[in-house]
Amino acid sequence: MTELVQVLTLARTATAFTAVCEVCIGIDTAVGLSASRFAGRLELDLDEAVFLCRRGHQVSIVRAADLPAAAADSAAA
Repeated sequence: MTELVQVLTLARTATAFTAVCEVCIGIDTAVGLSASRFAGRLELDLDEAVFLCRRGHQVSIVRAADLPAAAADSAAA
């Protein structure tokens, strides 16, 4: 069985996150427990990393791409 690929996109300026493991949601729902949340940090000098939830499922954290200059200028206006 192939494990679900989990990807969380983090804002460009964010360093901390809290997430829910999608694999754990299925396990927890089946046995009547609440979802497995976990927290982590991705320092600003890193664009991606792989974290593990409490049960060891992989979650890829990817920093959002910069807006193109024209889009950033119009968003600021």
